[in-house]
Amino acid sequence: MRITGCIPKLAPWWGVVLYLVFGVAWVFVGDALLAQWSGTPEQIAHFQTWKGWLYVCVTSAMAGWLLGRMRKVERQRSAVARELAQIVHHAPVGMARVAIDGRILWANGCLCRMLGEDLQALQALNFRDVVRAADPDHATQQIERLLAGEIDHYLGARQCHRPSDGRIVHVLNTVTFVPAEGDEPAHLDCVLQDMGEIQAARTALERSETRLRLAVEGSGGGMWDRDLLRARTVFSPSVARMLHYKGDDFARDFRLRERLHPDDSERVRLAVRYALASGEPFVEKARLRCFDGDYRWFMARGVRHLNEAGQPERFSGILTDLTRERQIDERQRLASTVMDHMSEGVIVTDTHNRILSMNASVTRLLGYSEDELLGKTPRVFKSERHDRAFYEAMWESMKRTGRWQGEIWNRRKNGEVFPEHMSMSVVRDAAGTATHYVCMFTDISDEKAQHQRLEFLAHNDALTGLSNRLWFCGQLEDAVVQARASGERMAVLHLNLDRFKDVNDSYGHAIGDQVLKDIARRVQAAMRPGDLLGRMAGDELAVVVRHLRHADGAATVARQLIAAVAEPWRSPDGFEVVAGASVGICMFPDHAATAQTLLQGAHAAVYGAKALGRGAWCFYTEEMTQSARDRLTLESRLRLALAHGHMVLHYQPQIDIATGRIVGAEALVRWNDPEEGLIAPGRFIPVAEVSGIIGPLGEWIIGEACRQGQRWREEGLPALTVAVNVSPRQFQLTDLVGCTASALQETGFPAAMLELEITESALAEREDEARQTMRRLRDLGLRLAVDDFGTGYSSLAQLKRFPIDVLKIDQGFIRDIPHSADDMAISAAIIAMGHSMGLKVLAEGVETAEQLAFLRERGCDSFQGYHCSRPVPAAAFAALVRAQQAG
Repeated sequence: MRITGCIPKLAPWWGVVLYLVFGVAWVFVGDALLAQWSGTPEQIAHFQTWKGWLYVCVTSAMAGWLLGRMRKVERQRSAVARELAQIVHHAPVGMARVAIDGRILWANGCLCRMLGEDLQALQALNFRDVVRAADPDHATQQIERLLAGEIDHYLGARQCHRPSDGRIVHVLNTVTFVPAEGDEPAHLDCVLQDMGEIQAARTALERSETRLRLAVEGSGGGMWDRDLLRARTVFSPSVARMLHYKGDDFARDFRLRERLHPDDSERVRLAVRYALASGEPFVEKARLRCFDGDYRWFMARGVRHLNEAGQPERFSGILTDLTRERQIDERQRLASTVMDHMSEGVIVTDTHNRILSMNASVTRLLGYSEDELLGKTPRVFKSERHDRAFYEAMWESMKRTGRWQGEIWNRRKNGEVFPEHMSMSVVRDAAGTATHYVCMFTDISDEKAQHQRLEFLAHNDALTGLSNRLWFCGQLEDAVVQARASGERMAVLHLNLDRFKDVNDSYGHAIGDQVLKDIARRVQAAMRPGDLLGRMAGDELAVVVRHLRHADGAATVARQLIAAVAEPWRSPDGFEVVAGASVGICMFPDHAATAQTLLQGAHAAVYGAKALGRGAWCFYTEEMTQSARDRLTLESRLRLALAHGHMVLHYQPQIDIATGRIVGAEALVRWNDPEEGLIAPGRFIPVAEVSGIIGPLGEWIIGEACRQGQRWREEGLPALTVAVNVSPRQFQLTDLVGCTASALQETGFPAAMLELEITESALAEREDEARQTMRRLRDLGLRLAVDDFGTGYSSLAQLKRFPIDVLKIDQGFIRDIPHSADDMAISAAIIAMGHSMGLKVLAEGVETAEQLAFLRERGCDSFQGYHCSRPVPAAAFAALVRAQQAG
């Protein structure tokens, strides 16, 4: 291949011309000088000889210089030719010299590799067969134009067919026509560039741009690029999204600076001007008005770009939405504020249990300052009340589940050991590695004291401290089992205080309670070791006398108890109160063989003792079955009353303490006997429970309450909850769920407006069945309340397992407020416990404004009682509600 370079080649005629010019000049100049000279002919001839020799020497020197110069130029040309040949041969593009008829005259190494053949093989091929045009006619036309001199080169896409394997290589072919020169015939110079390499470079560029765009957008940012010369700005699509723009693209005249907050506009303008003038990076935070009208914080980072003249040409950068970052900062600030104001203590440690931070409550609860604890471990709080196994179980739970919570005893700085409820959790990084531990704890000393108090009340009478009825009955059953197994005799003594109602009426309930507490203390002191004592009702006590040989032993105990009760009680003011007692005795196994019949027999025997003149004792006899006959008579009349529609419901309003509005009504059954008039439920409900009438009676009560509630709704009264009492026997022995569902379906009364009140004693017996029934009732959608709360439930832990909505404080705890500190403490504890369990609390039997004020102060939710209204017929209740609406 002919290589032309930058070093010119000296043509042969150039030397001849130079010699001719020099010779002519030499002859003419020499002859002109001789013509001027006036020497002798011999001198002139001699000078001519010297002139000839001088000419020979000068021309020889010139010829030598010219030959040396030509050899040097030729060497330089050869070196350049070799260098250019190497460059062409190793060029990254294919190059070929092609004859006009298509023969390949020469090809470089890249083209050989591209076609998979060596030079000798290629020279045997026709270029048009190997390198084919997609449009042959158009390619032929362009070649003809090239040969005609109409264009200086031709550029077109080609397909190179490799002869060896037939694979096609797409190339870009540039063809230049080289006319004939000397012995070099006219030919075509072709340069072929692999399109795969071009496409790979383009793909790499696109990938690079995509990675940059994804990196920017992945970081929550968008790109902007301003052409300073054309005053135009281009934004990436993510900028439009950040500004909540709804269109496809910004308007052509969109100006970001026009959306700056007025307070930020001047500051940003000056910062941009400084960045353009100084070349320093542009970094500013500012508020921009988004297209939804809201201002949001953004971070802008940019840099200027200079042109060849050193003048700013472009200004580009990244825009980042700081909204989430500021929200996170705000949440962290809020979390820090909340943590500092939490009542619970919060401690954060590293994985080596070194304390890193704490809130102010830690100082309040433990007495240590922050400087005293930072860097220490929580071992400084160790109380020594837990063994090694306790802490090993704690950390095993942390390792297995990442959390632990429970009760633990710790020590304050002053040495006091106290109980706390603590929860710990592990904080992990993105890789799941534990980095910190967070511990939250609260002092539960007061809570445990209240819990212990309530646990005590679950088994004991609040006033006297004696076993309550439920707990006493359980102990009695155990005693009967033991007596039956050992063949021993035992007795149940029922004490009824004589004229105790007169004490309450004369001196008030506060004095009556003091008398009753003193009597309980004296009776307990008079008992034998191992005997049992409990409070059955207001003025009724019961005693289990064990290990008797004969009935006289029971009579002896009865006399001792009567004597203990008869001792006068002296008030702090100096007056005396004397109360007597009548005692009924029922022997096991002589009179009864079960705990229930023993209690019934002793209760019946009390009436025999009172018939003897009070202050007496009496054994149970068969004649006392008359009371049973009386109950049967009452039962028969009750069945007829239920069949003939003599049962009615009265409604006592339930008041929201916060608003003073009527929010519900408790439905209370009354027997409207044609002869006696209204009969209170206390007289017939026990008979109904024993006889089984409680089933149909309870079903009627629920149905009638739903019908009346629906009538009130149809009359336009506001939404009111209707509460219905469910007796223990009804709860245990009837299909309460079925009859309630039927009543709701038949009347159309919403289930959410019906509330069933179940007593604690009903929940305590057959707990699993009771819990299942409660859950089925809850599934109907109605509300559930625990009635007479605080009078005998056995375990608060059990109570938590029932689906309860409302706790009703028994009126016995309300009656003596504000005179009884114990009742106030118990009521406050029940309210607090109910709220801690997420329950509403209603107080029964509120009769005075002072009682209502106390309940309001303690946060009780609602109340009912004579302070608002007695139970009234449905029409009167509706009138109360309408009057309240009108007022």
